Amino acid sequence: MRQYLMVLGIVVAITAGIVFFVLKDSAADSKRQSAEAPAIGFVATPARWHDGDDYQDGHTLTFSFVDASNGVHAHTMEEISWYDPAKTYKVCYNPQDPTDWKLYASDHACGS
Repeated sequence: MRQYLMVLGIVVAITAGIVFFVLKDSAADSKRQSAEAPAIGFVATPARWHDGDDYQDGHTLTFSFVDASNGVHAHTMEEISWYDPAKTYKVCYNPQDPTDWKLYASDHACGS
């Protein structure tokens, strides 16, 4: 029983460490990406892809955004399973590096 608790403790510690670093990285992305732009020409095309043994349903997202310094950036995101057609989306990007961007729901505060 004691050995089981030790293994369980190690697994919990490793999982907590992974969660901590993922959340820390996500927070760093959000702080860097302080500028925002609307997702222009946003199109969500239904898609289905093979993922190992199963098929996944989702969308391919196509959109552009404009940053004041570098102009228009067009993007396509494939195999997206988290898209919600009831939400509107915007782009948060790093003003010094517009290739550093993420698509967020419009209620997200960029740079937070």
